[in-house]
Amino acid sequence: MIKQLIMPNSKQLKINIGCGPTGQIKGFDNLDNSPSVLLSKMPFIKPILYKIGLIAEHHYKADWSCVIQCDVSKGLPYKDKSVDKIYSSHFLEHIPQDKAIRVLKECYRVLKTGGIMRLVVPDLFFYAKQYIEQTQTLLEHSILPDDRSIHDTFLKSMYGAYLNKKRSGAEHCYMYDLPTLVSILNEIGFQNIWKCEFKEGVDKELASYDSRPNDSLHLEVRK
Repeated sequence: MIKQLIMPNSKQLKINIGCGPTGQIKGFDNLDNSPSVLLSKMPFIKPILYKIGLIAEHHYKADWSCVIQCDVSKGLPYKDKSVDKIYSSHFLEHIPQDKAIRVLKECYRVLKTGGIMRLVVPDLFFYAKQYIEQTQTLLEHSILPDDRSIHDTFLKSMYGAYLNKKRSGAEHCYMYDLPTLVSILNEIGFQNIWKCEFKEGVDKELASYDSRPNDSLHLEVRK
């Protein structure tokens, strides 16, 4: 049960899910579950934690003051059909698949009829294709290099959370490709789904926030 609803303060209600320390968007409700959001409200404690090494430098220096602390896997604090636009970039892959599906179901619940969501995730197909092509080139030329960067990059992109026992939250828990993500969205109820190029789409505003052109899958989803 969501105890507190965030009420819209403008004509359009727009939310940004999993904004992180650098992905905040002006005019959106920027949601993130990082402990740094709470620590930003404790100006005397935060420097101490940074000095003893409990907070990374980029989190310490980032401005979290406009971020709403929210564990979106437990629900979005908005009424049914109250949200006009949703943007989420490179977030879903950092939570287990079952939680990601719950988040997408919540997106469907809160979006208005005709509302639009732009999802950006790392593209598993991109990494798989890169791995196959580069490895095939090495094998064809009988080149067996000492470094395993091609191999390790591919594995870490897929299952970084499982390879790293001391998970920091930066690793990937799951990876999506176009057929998989479209299938999940269809099962939830979304029927109008388009694959877009970087910074392109029907909704020019949402498309303008894209920041990862090469390795990303960009989807525009309309309820």
